[in-house]
Amino acid sequence: MIMGKFEEILEIINTLPTDFNIEEIELNAFNRILQEDIFADADMPPFHKSAMDGFACHLEDIGNELEVLEVIQAGMIATKKVGKNQCSKIMTGASIPDGCDCVFKVEESENTGENYVRCTNPGTLKNICYKGEDYKKGELLIKKGTIVNVSQMAVFAGVGKVKIKVSALPKISLIATGSELVEPNEKPENGKIRNSNASQVISQLKKMNLDVNYVGLAKDDYESLTQLFNKTFEMSDYVIFTGGASVGDFDFIPEILKSQGFNVLWDRTGIKPGNPMTFSQKGKKYCFGLSGNPVSSLVQFEMIAKPVIYKLLGAKYQPFRIKAPLTFDFKQRNADRVILKPVIINESGLIEAIPFNGSAHINALVFANALMEIQTGQNEIMKGELVYVRPL
Repeated sequence: MIMGKFEEILEIINTLPTDFNIEEIELNAFNRILQEDIFADADMPPFHKSAMDGFACHLEDIGNELEVLEVIQAGMIATKKVGKNQCSKIMTGASIPDGCDCVFKVEESENTGENYVRCTNPGTLKNICYKGEDYKKGELLIKKGTIVNVSQMAVFAGVGKVKIKVSALPKISLIATGSELVEPNEKPENGKIRNSNASQVISQLKKMNLDVNYVGLAKDDYESLTQLFNKTFEMSDYVIFTGGASVGDFDFIPEILKSQGFNVLWDRTGIKPGNPMTFSQKGKKYCFGLSGNPVSSLVQFEMIAKPVIYKLLGAKYQPFRIKAPLTFDFKQRNADRVILKPVIINESGLIEAIPFNGSAHINALVFANALMEIQTGQNEIMKGELVYVRPL
């Protein structure tokens, strides 16, 4: 594969330092970045337990008529010892009586008399969840750097971890630049358009469980932008700009960054849409300059800004990508950039094309549920071939 600008950026991201504080929070750590290893404080399950409603007995007695001694509910302990040709009715999750090595299902039983049953399936499974089957005491369950998901929340609760160490949330500010912009609640006059980027970026940050201070709109004026830049950075760890990151006469962000002593790590991404983008650093302050085009800024955030933020916050992040077959032929002459094309993954798991006219075609995102990746140097992909897609 040809090494392009985007691939170079991914290598730079891998070398970025982690830069965060640690805080201890309550159990609700969903979508936070774990900063400690989580170990099991006990075996799970902590005892042999029944996997279903049935009758606990000795496997050697299967097929015999069995006397039912008692009913064991979940949370109860057997009060009677199960002997030869005996059993106890047991509920799912209840502790198996000592000596029993089988639970046959209620639906595989028949009553043969008062307090007597027989198993109707001589090939029954044992239907027991054994002590320590899920994990053993002291076992590493969740690693430091994990972005906490729903199932891991259950593990925290299961090991009694009610205080959790995570990366402290950075202070993030967002500024939308462009003299042509008005806010969504205003009706644009001639030459003006509504600001759609801010709402989009705020939603992308919230999806990462990150709060953002939306500063507002800024006109394309060097002096006023510089003042706003400095004022915003006084109260922020990260500042995100949309617009002003290109090379037009009124795109001032790269110039301001350099004048304020920021080290610009890149000003091009090597992706399409979304090539003009800056990322810079000054000490523990970081600045993202995203495109003013809505599709470009969405792609830049997903492909670059998100991995950068997760790296800075100490997360072990791998974007979710799957391979799926195309329902159309894709061809291009110039393959010097990675292309991210809005597409649909249909109910059959196939990739369908949607109308897409470029980086300003925001309506394409309404129909898309994924971005298709076409790698640098890849001129064509034929119908039926597999290609990576990133669900949105």
